[in-house]
Amino acid sequence: MKTLRVMLHLLLSLWCGLVVVSGESGSTQVEVGATSADSTCTTDVHATLREMSALMGEQRVELWLAKAQIEALQSRLEASESTVDQMKKENQDRKVAFSLSLETTTDNHSGPFTSGTTLIFKQVISNVGNAYNSNTGFFTAPVRGVYDFSFSALSRGSSVTMAAVLRKNKKAVVSIYSTFSSHHNNASNGASLLLEVGDVVDVYLPANCRVLDNVNHHTTFRGHLLFEVEASPTTTSQ
Repeated sequence: MKTLRVMLHLLLSLWCGLVVVSGESGSTQVEVGATSADSTCTTDVHATLREMSALMGEQRVELWLAKAQIEALQSRLEASESTVDQMKKENQDRKVAFSLSLETTTDNHSGPFTSGTTLIFKQVISNVGNAYNSNTGFFTAPVRGVYDFSFSALSRGSSVTMAAVLRKNKKAVVSIYSTFSSHHNNASNGASLLLEVGDVVDVYLPANCRVLDNVNHHTTFRGHLLFEVEASPTTTSQ
């Protein structure tokens, strides 16, 4: 509307500048009238130019504000995309689960040994999140949270004790134990543990004990993340 008004003002000013002088009689009067009209039209043109200049200034300000708003929206969009990418990564990190068996294809006892040792489960059935290390036998917590673990073991009838211990940071949590039997011995146990990032869990074979596994996968170790727990300055790993 303001632009239309300015254009009409400009056309009016141009029209005022068209002075037609005809005839010889009364030429002085016409010239005087023309001079007066010229003065008025000149004033109108200047006013119109000033108004157009002001309008252009307003439009420049509006364009600057629009540009600033677009840049702000662009920044917010980039921040949102970054947040989404981070959330995707965190969600991927939260997927933690593994299932293992001691042996792959052989029928073999582990132990007895003169000193205790960590059982290294060679058959990796699943290892989502790669938190279990099949070279060391240790599971390492990637996030702070509550994890559920279970393990089982089998042993053929013998005078050697069957035993295994679930440990957290190399400290015993729960265990299984079975003495001599003329038949196969088997047992299982488990626990839900609050783990800090970097805490380790393993299944430990005590000294002078043994376990058996074969292609049927009787001696196993499994675990998964139940839920994350936010860090608290007053809460420490147990």
